[in-house]
Amino acid sequence: MTSFAETLQSVSSIDGWLTEGQARMLYDAASAVSAGEAIVEIGSHHGRSTIILAKAKSPSAQLIAIDPFGDPRWGGGNDALDTFNENLAQNGLGDAVTLIRDYGANAGDNWSSGPVGLLFVDGAHDYPSVKTDLAAWRPHLSPTATILLHDAYSSPGVTRAVFAEMFASRDYRYTGSSGSLVRFQRSPSPSAVGVMIGRGRMLAKLPYLARNLAIKVAMRRGWDALPPLLGHRSPGAPY
Repeated sequence: MTSFAETLQSVSSIDGWLTEGQARMLYDAASAVSAGEAIVEIGSHHGRSTIILAKAKSPSAQLIAIDPFGDPRWGGGNDALDTFNENLAQNGLGDAVTLIRDYGANAGDNWSSGPVGLLFVDGAHDYPSVKTDLAAWRPHLSPTATILLHDAYSSPGVTRAVFAEMFASRDYRYTGSSGSLVRFQRSPSPSAVGVMIGRGRMLAKLPYLARNLAIKVAMRRGWDALPPLLGHRSPGAPY
């Protein structure tokens, strides 16, 4: 296990959409996964988040990275796969990560390797994809698993899945967020009060979602004055 500061430095030059706060959330969640449980990442791109998970986890926890690397239009293809493998090798992690070149739901349907202590969903951002990813992996989650979903407050498809599949279920308790990365905790016996508090905290973030969507619309339409007025000054869309 490498310190968070060293881990963050090791991925500083890798392309990806992950803030320092989000990296910290991933790191903390991976370091808490019990021995014998798996960490599953859906959507790996160039390996920025994969490396954070790998450096934080216990040696006895397996890390599964799932990405088809199938379509260059969406950041995939052989070039992305080569970069992913090179980044892992440069960090000495070639043997610490098992790559499954497939879609998240397909991999979940075929999973037979024990309980999953951490599920990180950052694949396709449309509602059907996120919904089927969650449904396929739900039977494999440990009773106290952590579930992290990226872009939950910046992509409508992910937001819809989070509210339809997670918010509406008493099996998961919302425990916080960093930017658009949200965290849920599974509990075998959740308290009604804890569930309601979590739901209230999620609803309180809806203005943040509206702000991010407004920024994305403004950037697409060339309304350059609006994003700074909403507190957004980076060149890319908010995440």
